Amino acid sequence: MTRFKAKNQKGVALVATLGLISMMSILSVSLMAGSLVEIQSAERFENRMFAFHLAEGALDQTISTLRTNRAYAGVPSTGATNGSATGTYRTTVTQSQSNPNLYTIAALGTVGATAASAGYQERNITALYELPAQTGGGTGLFSNTSIQLSGNVETDAYDSRNGAYAPATASSEGHIATNTIRAGFVMMSGNVNIKGNATVGPNGNPLSVITMSGYSKVWGTKSAAASLRTLTPVAACNNPTALSVAGNDTVSLAAGTHCFSSISVTGNGRLNVSGTATLTVNGNVNIAGNGVGTSGNLPPNLTINVSGSRSVAITGNGNFYGKVYAPQSSVNINGNGEFFGSFTGNSVAMSGNGKIHYDKALDSDPGSQVTGNDMKSWTEVWY
Repeated sequence: MTRFKAKNQKGVALVATLGLISMMSILSVSLMAGSLVEIQSAERFENRMFAFHLAEGALDQTISTLRTNRAYAGVPSTGATNGSATGTYRTTVTQSQSNPNLYTIAALGTVGATAASAGYQERNITALYELPAQTGGGTGLFSNTSIQLSGNVETDAYDSRNGAYAPATASSEGHIATNTIRAGFVMMSGNVNIKGNATVGPNGNPLSVITMSGYSKVWGTKSAAASLRTLTPVAACNNPTALSVAGNDTVSLAAGTHCFSSISVTGNGRLNVSGTATLTVNGNVNIAGNGVGTSGNLPPNLTINVSGSRSVAITGNGNFYGKVYAPQSSVNINGNGEFFGSFTGNSVAMSGNGKIHYDKALDSDPGSQVTGNDMKSWTEVWY
């Protein structure tokens, strides 16, 4: 009887032990499953943050590139890794049809090979970004229609922020450009040397738009622009006066803004401008004689804006430092002088032995832009 009771107690203990082991096994499996869920959740969170940073970085890269290249189509699909995960990023850029300065940028960052992959995550960001309105910056010569160059005309570039122009350090960025696509509307004859690119209007054929004869040469590329360059018309100024400098006279202008009905410098006359000045002219401009003296010989210190359809002539043998912006006018540059800065007109003609040295400092000159860079909106797109 006692022996039977002992055997019975051992059986109960075995059953209890097996039950406890089963419960512990179930608990262990449950804990392991919970831990796996937490690990997977943490992985998804980490991948989601990584995908977001990829998209945001691609967006920043695109904006940075658009500031110097408005034809930029976006970042191609590019691989990336953070040491524990791999992903890709890309952007697409869409230019507004109604406002050529407005761009929609769609940025995508993904982690994982495919959407079916474990831990796959993607983040989508859409931004609306507005660049400054262009007014001829980036080129030594810009025309809305025709460009006629003859003689020994030459272009190159320098940056006045780094010091005075020196032939030895000048760069081949003396670009010329036009909005037109009409055959033969960019004409070069003689010994014209364009040390830069020659760009025609969107969808134009550079080989038909640009005609060259003699020993003329374009050192850079001949291509068509991705979009038309918007030239903002100059508003007429109020209460203008005529500025005329003739004979042996010298007239000095203080820094600031000035309004004129016309400007004429002839004979041995000279116009001296101190400080940084902007001259708005409602009529014709004729600068000859001893020309214009710009403060420090720095092109950003003198801007001449011409309102309406006028005649702008800069001739003679003196050097000129400044920016001429006459988007509705004919601009004629002639003589043996050297011209430092940039020139924008409805049409541009240049002849003689003159040289145009584009000043890259005008790229960041407030006078060459209407508005600043501006993020209009930033949205993360959820699906």
